Amino acid sequence: MTLLLALVVLAGLTAVSALFLWNLRLFRRAAPVSPHMPAVSILIPARDEAGEIEGAVRAACAQTAPDLEVIVLDDGSTDGTGAILSRLLRELPRLRVEAGVPLPPGWAGKAWACWQLARDHARHPWVLFVDCDVRLAPDAAARPLAEARARKVDFLSGFPRQMLGSPGEALLVPLMYLVLLSYLPLALIRSVKLPSLSAGCGQFMLARRAPYLEAGGHSAVPRTLHDGIMLARRMKSAGFDVGVFDAWDIARCRMYAGFRACWRGFSRNAYEALGSPLALGAMIAVNGAFFVLPFLAAPWALAAAGLSPTAVVWAAAVALALGLRALVAVRFSAPMWTLVATPVAVALLIGLQLHSFANHCTGRPVVWRARAYPGTAPSRRT
Repeated sequence: MTLLLALVVLAGLTAVSALFLWNLRLFRRAAPVSPHMPAVSILIPARDEAGEIEGAVRAACAQTAPDLEVIVLDDGSTDGTGAILSRLLRELPRLRVEAGVPLPPGWAGKAWACWQLARDHARHPWVLFVDCDVRLAPDAAARPLAEARARKVDFLSGFPRQMLGSPGEALLVPLMYLVLLSYLPLALIRSVKLPSLSAGCGQFMLARRAPYLEAGGHSAVPRTLHDGIMLARRMKSAGFDVGVFDAWDIARCRMYAGFRACWRGFSRNAYEALGSPLALGAMIAVNGAFFVLPFLAAPWALAAAGLSPTAVVWAAAVALALGLRALVAVRFSAPMWTLVATPVAVALLIGLQLHSFANHCTGRPVVWRARAYPGTAPSRRT
């Protein structure tokens, strides 16, 4: 029985490894800049971003794309963000600053800010949503535009290079690449119309404005705290083509500063990304079986029976799991020491997914940017 389990896990890891390698080939970087680029509006929602806003705005305004505007929506900031933007307005002719309308009931702050930016303020046929903690390279607007037009997609989301400033970040943040490339067949995002076969990163989202508005944009997912995935699903369900690409060389971001911030940040939307208890259970099962169990079973089998067939199979599973983690580390610049911490990192991922699900079930509010968003447990509603 133990040997059979080991063989099943090894077979599953082999299949996942094959999918990962195929996806790695498809997860390409944006095309070179092409002539006759369409106009684009870079849209930056900002709430209490005094420490980030200047760097984000200067990088956005320094784009090589010739026909471009940068619009920042100040969403009720109280920390000096507004004063910084007022100063930048005098320096940067491409910049516009708009004051946000107060948050209405039933909306998440970022979704409401993005909807105002795209619906009310953008003037150009393409819109690029960028978070305040993202720093763009000079061609970060032009190249994704060329890529989207070459692929003939209406929504294209890029995954920026993730800057890792602490061991906690190095443990958790690169797992998003491991999960994305191990379980989602990227080749099917375009060819299969099922909305659940979608992916996206809310840090960097490019869309044609007309299809975005036709699909309802952020107004179709007003409460979302994971707009990268949910907006991609919405665009796809409305009949538009979507895609993802590797934005490692044109955008960088430090998503969270430290382990505690990672835990809070990922926990607020981990369950929303999965969408159902069934998907959560499946994700926990496969992650536990592929990236935790072999590291426990291999030394146990070796100690119990020496170099037995069971121990060899478990060791092979460990080698495959480490190989996948090594590919993530090399391709996406994660520290190599994270390889030996693979089971710890994945166990933490399972823990934060369960924590996110518990918040969902109990209706515990999610607090983000000094705003509390109500939970979703129906029995607790009045």
